Amino acid sequence: MKNPFGIALGFALFFHSLAEASSPIHSIEISSPRDYGIVMGDTLAGVIRVETETGYHLETASIPQPGSAVNDFLEIREIHSDKQELGNETLYRIILIYQVFKGVREAETLTVPALPLRFERNGQSVETIAPAWNFTLTPIIPTNVPDEAVVLRGELPPPYYSGINHWRWLAACLSGLCGLGAYAAWRFGLPPFRRNVPPFARAASDLKKLGKKPATQENYRQGAKLLHDALNEAAGHTLLPGQLWRFLEAHPEYQGSTADLERFFMDSERVFYAIGTVPPVDFSLSKLEGLCRKLASAWGEKR
Repeated sequence: MKNPFGIALGFALFFHSLAEASSPIHSIEISSPRDYGIVMGDTLAGVIRVETETGYHLETASIPQPGSAVNDFLEIREIHSDKQELGNETLYRIILIYQVFKGVREAETLTVPALPLRFERNGQSVETIAPAWNFTLTPIIPTNVPDEAVVLRGELPPPYYSGINHWRWLAACLSGLCGLGAYAAWRFGLPPFRRNVPPFARAASDLKKLGKKPATQENYRQGAKLLHDALNEAAGHTLLPGQLWRFLEAHPEYQGSTADLERFFMDSERVFYAIGTVPPVDFSLSKLEGLCRKLASAWGEKR
């Protein structure tokens, strides 16, 4: 006759294996990088690894939030989680950082409570439990020292950092900026390096740049204004067409350009005040530039 106890045990093991095989949670384990030598105020980590059927997602609401107390001596400080797909399985890794708020006078074994976790797929939730685990809490004060003999140490002084390197770096940066500013002032003729460029030479340089643009009426007007500004600066006042002869008498060095200047004033009056005019074909921007250079040369001879 067969043993009825053995038959019952066999059926129990069989159905238990079927239940495990049908569970979407294939395995769960917990470990800690360091579970000994912990003292009050230290942090310790618990690493939970859960293997589930693919498609199941961890319900983060089932995990305690950072700052929540686990019991009267543990508090969760940080929580990190990630997952990795492994064929038909998903491996979840959950890292919980705890901080200990308990002082002991001799080594003591404490327990981190079990942690329920929920996973969900297609609206169906399944719950599993990360098992509790232990760690050893070590006293800060030696066990052979009575409480009345304990001497509190003073606070450590702040570390000394020399600021000389920072000052050197700041001085180097300021020197570089000053040098760059001085070069820019020299390059663009700004104070204190402003160069006393004669008015006609300056107008010739600006006309050369303007000559690279299309020969439009607006550009010609701008070029004519450059020459007018140079003449006004040389005369010391706004030089009108009727005052040209008096200007040439006062500055005989420009009398060699009398015909060109008379033609310029005629064209300028037509370009600025006539309607629908176009730039003079025979007195282009290049000719204005040439006239400025001729006047600049006469200015130099006078100097």
